[in-house]
Amino acid sequence: MHLAAVLDAFPDPLALHDDHGRPVFKNRAYTALLSQKGLVTEAEDKNGYSTGNGHHHDTLPLQKQAHDADTAGIRLNTPEPLRNGEAAERFSSRLVSALNSYPDPIVIYDADLNLVFCNDGYAASMSDHPEELVEGMHLKEVLHMAIRYGRYPDAVGREEEWVNEILSPTTLGSTTQDVELDGDIHHRLLRSWTANGDHVVIRLNSTELVRQKRAAEAAQARLIAALNAYPAPFVIYDSDDCLVVCNEAYRESMSNNPEDLKVGLHRTEVARIAIRAGKIANAIGREEEWMSDAHQQTEVEKTVQDLELPGDVHHRLLRSRVENGDLVILRIDTTELVRQRRAVEEYSKMLETANRKITYKALHDDLTDLGNRRYLSQKFEEFVAKRKVAGGEIAALHIDLDRFKHINDTMGHAAGDEVLLEVSRRIRNNVGEGEVVARFGGDEFVALLQVPADSQRPEELAKALPEDLSRPAIVKGKECRFGASIGLARTPLADTDKLLSHSDLALYKAKARGRGQLGVFDHSDLENAQRTKAVADDILRAIEQAEFEPFYQPLVDARTGHVVGLEALARWRHPERGILQPAEFLPLATDLNVAGDIDKLIFEKAIRECQQSFGEQENPLSISFNVSENRINDNEIAAIGHHVDSYAGKVSFELLETIFLEEQDNDFLQRLDKLRSLGVAIEVDDFGSGRASVVALQRINPDRLKIDRRLVSLVDQGKEGLRLLKPIIEIGLALELDVTAEGVETPEQAEILADLGCDRLQGFHFAKPMAHQDLLSFLSSWNHGW
Repeated sequence: MHLAAVLDAFPDPLALHDDHGRPVFKNRAYTALLSQKGLVTEAEDKNGYSTGNGHHHDTLPLQKQAHDADTAGIRLNTPEPLRNGEAAERFSSRLVSALNSYPDPIVIYDADLNLVFCNDGYAASMSDHPEELVEGMHLKEVLHMAIRYGRYPDAVGREEEWVNEILSPTTLGSTTQDVELDGDIHHRLLRSWTANGDHVVIRLNSTELVRQKRAAEAAQARLIAALNAYPAPFVIYDSDDCLVVCNEAYRESMSNNPEDLKVGLHRTEVARIAIRAGKIANAIGREEEWMSDAHQQTEVEKTVQDLELPGDVHHRLLRSRVENGDLVILRIDTTELVRQRRAVEEYSKMLETANRKITYKALHDDLTDLGNRRYLSQKFEEFVAKRKVAGGEIAALHIDLDRFKHINDTMGHAAGDEVLLEVSRRIRNNVGEGEVVARFGGDEFVALLQVPADSQRPEELAKALPEDLSRPAIVKGKECRFGASIGLARTPLADTDKLLSHSDLALYKAKARGRGQLGVFDHSDLENAQRTKAVADDILRAIEQAEFEPFYQPLVDARTGHVVGLEALARWRHPERGILQPAEFLPLATDLNVAGDIDKLIFEKAIRECQQSFGEQENPLSISFNVSENRINDNEIAAIGHHVDSYAGKVSFELLETIFLEEQDNDFLQRLDKLRSLGVAIEVDDFGSGRASVVALQRINPDRLKIDRRLVSLVDQGKEGLRLLKPIIEIGLALELDVTAEGVETPEQAEILADLGCDRLQGFHFAKPMAHQDLLSFLSSWNHGW
């Protein structure tokens, strides 16, 4: 009965049921609990504590099956007085059995702290030999016993001190106490005092709870540490928008003094702190607006928001409400992303700009900034498409500069570029709005016009351009003259898809007439073009087959009549047409830019043939060659020197007088000096037919002048003709130059020219140009003198 009274006085709910679920015992705390839940009925008082209505002891948290099938249950933390159960005494033995079956320790000490009762769980928790705990043993003895068996690791080394702490009024007066046992075992002591002074202690095994709590605290600590280590600001506000937790990054991002952010602070106040601290660049200058409740409410409704902070720092806010109403805000540092995106955008703009520039450059000439062939093709397609819709006609003017190659070769490419720039400016000034002009390549330009069918604008422009382009230009401080030839083609006479090629045919026709001419396309030009193309193809084939060969015309000493030299002239031994003169192929070869290739064939073959025939003679005949300006360049000089060395006689290059103008630059003169150093003599051919001055001759410093055949013919005009011819010969003699007269056709001419001072004579009077074998026959029959 003493045990029943103690249990009835225990403050937590406690009940005992038999194996059929019928209540055997319940203390006052348990009865009070059922009353609060409305589960006590009249049947309970009559039938012995039944809960009725299908309810059984409200799912007791702590239950254990006893050996006799009774069930013991304890409900904790209900501090109400114990009410005596009428049948408690009758069932004390059953209570003892039930309490012993309960796994957690339960003990009762009297007012003097002597042991009254303990269950098996308590005995096992205090000693390795539970039978050593006997009724009447003082609590102090029990504690020392537990220390000896290693039950309390905290007491090791301070046994008496520790026991005194347990027996102190403070400890004994506490209703709960947590203790740690050996092996990381944890118990929670629940103490209560009965009315008669008994001390009741229930020790609940809280090991799992402690470990879980410790794990939770460790997890929380790790989480907080991780949040603080996370560089991006993170914060949680509760359902009332009050601060719950935030990491250090969030504190620093919102305030100059991180201590300003305290738990419980409202979100809007935190925002105001940040705005006042200048932490939100977007709010600068709009502080009052941003700090208003309306603005803050609008902001919080945004699930995603980008913020710009001072120093070009950028954050993206991610807001979300969880089920319990908490507001979670993660501020991701997007600075690098924003900067990269900005860099990509800037790079994209740069690429667009570069693409525009590249496209522009792809469509325009680098030098003149006029459109190029591709640009012209695009514009032509636009004109064609527009003509299909709106009608009208299209005209193309093909413009080719006269004497540009001469300027380029004699004054250099820099001077040529200046001329092209000046020409492009003049053409631009002549074309009107909507009219297209492009540099077609080299010194060729094309103007494209779209005009009404009856318009004379193309013809007017074709007449105006040659006049404007014939004006001299100052290049490198010198007056430079050039002109232009123009080919005009227009629809419908010219086929639309062949308009540009037809204008080119018209240009070719204009150039055939001379410089500064206008050629207008008609269908007969197509037949001429076909013939020209056939000849051009034949010339290219002939070069590959080496059909061009030197013909030799003797040079005679004016005093002795001996043959002292040869001029090698180009002839084409055509397989079908026989021997062709230069007039039949050289102009077209020049247009094809293969005249130099023919010169090279003649030069090398003549050197080889003459070396075989005259190389062993005491005084081998000299050989002179007509060469074009482009043969006198640095790339050719070394090869020329190699062939000159292979011939035992002297070699001369004849250059047309028309190229030796005052505009010759120093580079050209240096190339002539290189040729002289290789043993090549320099002669001016057709002297008197051009505009070379005495100053120019002094600069060129040739070895010989060849009087133009048209001047030689003046001999037959008597004294008047001699008065014109004699000063020209005297110029050469005054400059201490040798003089050759070409085109000599009579003995009288030969005698007079010799008397005037010419030391060599050349012409049909002596011999026509002949093939190598014919030359050998001629030389063998020549009388070797007058």
